[in-house]
Formats: sequence, structure tokens, C-alpha cells
Amino acid sequence: MKLIELFPFRKHHRQKLRENYQILWQEAEKIGREYEKRSYQEILSSEAKTVIINLSDDQKITFSMDAYHIKKNGTVAVSIDADGLPTILGIKPSYHFYKKSDGSVYY
Repeated sequence: MKLIELFPFRKHHRQKLRENYQILWQEAEKIGREYEKRSYQEILSSEAKTVIINLSDDQKITFSMDAYHIKKNGTVAVSIDADGLPTILGIKPSYHFYKKSDGSVYY
């Protein structure tokens, strides 16, 4: 990672990094909302998955989806982590939700 990506000094560069974060967040939220609609059993049985979205010929966004924790009551914690565009300090958005065995979702 380049030093300028860690410590963006130029106003134009900082703005672009903010825009990149916003793009990542919007796409993560869109995928997260779609993933929430899957059945409890489908989410529970699925292994970690990766989804790649092509924004252009040279820009790709990668999303890692993982059901990473099952509570005692059967509720599954799900995380969708975005990557692929530089952001301020390299911080990337992550969409989280919980899926109950009755199919309901909460955050």
C-alpha cells in the first residue's frame, strides 16, 4: 500500500477515497439486502462465499460473505465485507445482520 493511500494529503484525493468508500458501502448494502432474503437453512449451510462485481474494465469490487457465528438459540450472524477500491486509511465497509431460525432478520 502506498503512503498516500494511508495518509491522503490532497483534497481531491481524499474526496475520491470518500467516494470509493461510499460506492463500496452502497454495493455491500445492496448485496446484504439480497442475501437477507435467503432462507435460514441456505445461509446456515453455505460456506464462505466471494462475489465479484466489475465496475469497469479495470475496477472490481470483491465481497466476502460469511455466516460466522451461531448463537445458542440458533441465530446466525452474517458478515459481508467489501474490498477492491482504495479508501481513507484502508478502512472498508462491512454489512452485518442476524438471521433467526424463523427466517426473520435483525441488525
